[in-house]
Amino acid sequence: MIQLNEFETQMLTTIAARRKIGKVGLPHALIRDEQVKVRFTESDRAVIDSFSKAADTNEAQFLYTLAISSVRDMMINDADLAREIRNELTIAGIAIPEWMTEL
Repeated sequence: MIQLNEFETQMLTTIAARRKIGKVGLPHALIRDEQVKVRFTESDRAVIDSFSKAADTNEAQFLYTLAISSVRDMMINDADLAREIRNELTIAGIAIPEWMTEL
């Protein structure tokens, strides 16, 4: 099993719990319905597959957690960028993600 930080562990736990509830039981803001297509080389995909298995999750949940965790870390290290993004979301009328509230 790989070592995940507290944020990543909580994110995977939350995703797994929401998945069991399903779209019908969740408020719209918590439904992950936007998609981004990512292409990998065969070897990159094999590494991701191995890591997701070591984290005891599927590739999609692992990559989602990895992406959000990485963006969050960058925002923690650049407060100006975090404020700018928060302002952009607010102006666009998009809810601030739960994981951004502590930044």
